[in-house]
Amino acid sequence: MSEGLLHPLAIAEAWKKAGREVAIATVIETWGSAPRPVGSHLVIDGAGNFEGSVSGGCVEGAVIAEALDVIADGAAKTLEFGVADETAWRVGLSCGGRIRVHVESLNFDIERLNDCRKRREAVALITSLDDGRAYIAAEGQEVAPALGAVLDGAFRSGKSALVEHNGKTFFLNVYLPPPEIVAIGAVHISQVLAPMAKFAGFDVRIIDPRTAFATPDRFSDVELAADWPIDVLKERPLDRYTALVAVTHDPKIDDFAIAEALRTGCFYVGALGSRKTHSSRLERLRAEGFDDAVLAGIHAPIGLNIGASNPAEIAVAILAEVVQSLRSRAIVAGESVRL
Repeated sequence: MSEGLLHPLAIAEAWKKAGREVAIATVIETWGSAPRPVGSHLVIDGAGNFEGSVSGGCVEGAVIAEALDVIADGAAKTLEFGVADETAWRVGLSCGGRIRVHVESLNFDIERLNDCRKRREAVALITSLDDGRAYIAAEGQEVAPALGAVLDGAFRSGKSALVEHNGKTFFLNVYLPPPEIVAIGAVHISQVLAPMAKFAGFDVRIIDPRTAFATPDRFSDVELAADWPIDVLKERPLDRYTALVAVTHDPKIDDFAIAEALRTGCFYVGALGSRKTHSSRLERLRAEGFDDAVLAGIHAPIGLNIGASNPAEIAVAILAEVVQSLRSRAIVAGESVRL
């Protein structure tokens, strides 16, 4: 969810700060052809104003009416909608699916939740469907063991989920920063990788100080920086949700970015080059203070071993390895959350 200031959670925070009473409706389960994914939000204030969507317009009116009751009496509700009879076109899902929607008053620390999202930190809202209490857990925070494994999996997959714990039902709604691929080198591989990565849901940046390579004609719909990585990455740093792909073969361009990715803890660091080229690269990085355990995290040769032999195939191998790394990345331990 990356809509910035237009995200329903950002709007809910603004309404709350303005003194409005606010309810939040969330899709917690779907069956069949549901129009909105699990975790989608609709926020409603006491005057009936609303933002967001839980069904693409099919049942919003009914959810808003229920939300006004929740605001009035404070009692959360779980609603279910689907095509069951001839009323489907009036109140229901004409697409043929069913959804469950949980409606609650805004009673959690939404400022902290949104602050994590702004800082590109993964965070989860854990809501008890039994007593309505809500908890916020940043990625890596320890929770009850029965929830921990599910929550870690949700942080890797980006998929929210229902889970049982101590006889109670919890909804784990996860908010992941949009994953990003930063390619160092405006080369043929990057020309193929960029559009594929965008289709796969990644934000993409290309950095290359060589102005003959980094031209809008070659990268017409990609964020492009014709400057040195040391300058660009000071302005827009890498983070744990970034994959760094170094493909110039030039240590003057690649080395700083690779070192910065290792320092930052990027979930993927890959570098193009032969084994001899990579051996020389490792020596230079050791001289910068990196030990062998850290250097072992560099994917070189870059990409999954699929026998790739041309730029398009190499790009496929790189993207596949990036996705694999994203969905299997380590969850860094943090503080505990008591439920």
